[in-house]
Amino acid sequence: MKSEIPKQYLPVKDTPLFVYSVRKFAADARIKTIVLVVAAQWRSFVQETLEKETIAQKVIYAASGASRQHSVRSGLEALASIASKDDLVFVHDSVRPLFPVSIIDDSIAGCTTADMTLPVISVKDATYRSVDGDNLTAILPRTELYSGQSPECLKYGAFMKAQAQFSEDEIAAIRGCSELAFRAGLKVKLISGAEQNFKITTAEDMQALTLIL
Repeated sequence: MKSEIPKQYLPVKDTPLFVYSVRKFAADARIKTIVLVVAAQWRSFVQETLEKETIAQKVIYAASGASRQHSVRSGLEALASIASKDDLVFVHDSVRPLFPVSIIDDSIAGCTTADMTLPVISVKDATYRSVDGDNLTAILPRTELYSGQSPECLKYGAFMKAQAQFSEDEIAAIRGCSELAFRAGLKVKLISGAEQNFKITTAEDMQALTLIL
């Protein structure tokens, strides 16, 4: 989906896409603070947009980083003065606006026995591996494969300690909190995601979302 406007700020039924995710978290009394990681050129737009919303939680803004995981780190560091090591933090990609409340429920429950949770759905199609993109290298066991979703949920103290183990280049190469946690030796529990919690990537995805909302 080609657009000069980042996907999360595109309007869907006259509402910027990111707002739908904010509303989900704002509607849950268990959520005490909402951090939005925003590039500098979009901060005024985001602030002005959220001024029209009813949000009881404290709202904090953090600057986006050079990579996905640097942006996550920026958001987590914005909580340093108010979060305790045992607090749970949800990390969400706002281009997944249809996540069900059950993911929040299951994440909180899952973190009683793990350092973080990752919502997943089973892979349904036969899955193959090719090293060169031309020849079949391996047939992967479908029953062991899952597609990851968000929001991920992490224990603040354990994750911040784990994050400090990685160099700037290593953080730049990481593609999600669960990858970082796993590589650091933390326990990541899989919880049930949802088919409806798809990522808005293409124009067709945007059309499908419009029909659902």
